[in-house]
Amino acid sequence: MVDFPPLWASFSAQLEGLSLPASFFPQVEVYLAGLSDINTSLNLISFSTEEELRGHVVDSLQMLRAGPLSGPLRLVDVGTGGGLPGVPLAISRHDWNVTLLDSTRKKQSAVSVLLERAQISNAVALWGRAEELAHLVEYRESFDGALCRAVGRFSTVLELTLPLLKVGGSAFLHRGFDGCDELAEAGKALAELGGRPGPIFSYKIPGMEKERHIICVEKARQTSINYPRRAGIPAKKPL
Repeated sequence: MVDFPPLWASFSAQLEGLSLPASFFPQVEVYLAGLSDINTSLNLISFSTEEELRGHVVDSLQMLRAGPLSGPLRLVDVGTGGGLPGVPLAISRHDWNVTLLDSTRKKQSAVSVLLERAQISNAVALWGRAEELAHLVEYRESFDGALCRAVGRFSTVLELTLPLLKVGGSAFLHRGFDGCDELAEAGKALAELGGRPGPIFSYKIPGMEKERHIICVEKARQTSINYPRRAGIPAKKPL
């Protein structure tokens, strides 16, 4: 077993084998301190203890077990909020370039401050809506991987992430205990958007009673230009 800093000891089983760089824990602590400070005036994330806050980071890092991603990659974190899961992943893999996307300008201003404080140079905070950015040539089907840890209908999340992916790329979607059932019910959305089911990784995080899943969805073919639909429609009228 790898020796982890005392504050992270309760998560040692979930961190084991992730090949984190030596700079990870000092850098992520700076990020979390800033996140906790900003969160007092701007609701970026829900947590009640420092242990729970670190649990959010550990949850984010489980994506590293979910797929065979290696080498320089371009990732987009849709609905990043306070920077999860994108910021911990950027700190863990310096050769990944992570775009942190959120539609709330105040949140993105705060995330930009957090990136500067923690000296994270391979991530950038981008303000905008996925429904709009996915129709711009510089973003549409341009990412190797898409991340989403936000709450929402599974088919809605698919519509917001798959149009941003290159053919051959993958979406890594954090879901709750019923994630497998959600995937089974998403056949229509997958067919419409050019996706196909990939591996499913299940795990548990200390302090979270129920099992969690990362659902991998592979981009098998180009997404119709009809998707994503205009802002708000994917949530109101899911596929």
